[in-house]
Amino acid sequence: MHKNQRSVSAEKISKLVFEQNLSSITFDDAITKTYFFHKLGLVTDVPVIYVDFDLLYSGYLAANILSQNENVELYTPNEDWRDVFAQLTDKISTKKHLVLIDSLNGFFATLSGSKDSGRIINSVLVLLASAAQKADSAVLFGSTAKLKEDGWVLPGIGRKIVQIQKMNFLALQQKNQTLNLVSLNSDNSVKLVIPISDLDLV
Repeated sequence: MHKNQRSVSAEKISKLVFEQNLSSITFDDAITKTYFFHKLGLVTDVPVIYVDFDLLYSGYLAANILSQNENVELYTPNEDWRDVFAQLTDKISTKKHLVLIDSLNGFFATLSGSKDSGRIINSVLVLLASAAQKADSAVLFGSTAKLKEDGWVLPGIGRKIVQIQKMNFLALQQKNQTLNLVSLNSDNSVKLVIPISDLDLV
């Protein structure tokens, strides 16, 4: 779907993502996450910054499985992640952007040697959200997480997903063979459901 042919669900998703300057979105698997972010970049009217910690999106582009979107600026941070986020903070504070962070799991993996990784990541997200407010930008960070009794947890590493005040919490869920974007309240009850079959996530 070309970004000039925005579907009803694309309009609703864009509106939801830009409701807050910071949003979290969880997925059942990394492939669906990558395709969703790719499609979101295609239907978003503002410039998109894609921060690819997982390298799955970059790999799909290199293998020509997904096509490069001229609206998307791609970063693949590793040791230089501090410099990358410093650049992004400046960009999103002066012009409206959508920042896609793919993913929280990958960001934690990058900081696996640091015992302060949780605090560092929280600080980075708060800083990005603060910068985003200045130009009405939006930051959306993805993860593959599971809902436990004490909240959403990243499998394998056991880290809880950041929950910051005034943050959207979203989940892509499949029900009866239909993919839905679900907006959740702070107690994980459902606030809004947007069917997204017309985004063609295949």
